[in-house]
Amino acid sequence: MGMDLDIRRIGAADAALLVALRREALENNPLAFGASTEDDYSLSLERVRAFLADPQEQAVFGQFEGGVLAGMVGVRRESRLKRRHKAHIWGMYVAPRARGKGAGRALLAAAIAQARAWPGVEQLQLSVTDAADTARRMYEAAGFRAWGHEPRALHWEGCFVDELHLVLELGVPSGVPPNQGAQRVN
Repeated sequence: MGMDLDIRRIGAADAALLVALRREALENNPLAFGASTEDDYSLSLERVRAFLADPQEQAVFGQFEGGVLAGMVGVRRESRLKRRHKAHIWGMYVAPRARGKGAGRALLAAAIAQARAWPGVEQLQLSVTDAADTARRMYEAAGFRAWGHEPRALHWEGCFVDELHLVLELGVPSGVPPNQGAQRVN
């Protein structure tokens, strides 16, 4: 754990590495992701290059070991005007060979820092299935709290998994209850 991790923003030059790691994630942990290898747009090299070219609306961070991409996380800002205060974490994955070294926490920290850097983003959301309990604990340790639970959210090869929806309120100081001071229009 004492070694420095190589965490950096993934650019278009790394698109093929990202596609390969995303495929590995979907194949090895099918119940941890809402997408499958049959329908995931992040497996298209052209689409990946296109979304990596849009740094104002999304970012993907990678953890590299000796030039090999071993972990990833994406963060995307909402595009609709009334939802611009939100961003979403997607695709968090650390390959088994790189686990236990703090890569997941470092990747999550990079995504949170990016969300904080976008003007007007006040909350960061993500979903995690009950098949990814270690990831859920990591998110909760980073300050995310549950706001919803979807039973039987995913179905794959005869198995169902529930999905927990989490939020990190970036604009609320620690210890302030959510919605304090919120105004409702009737």
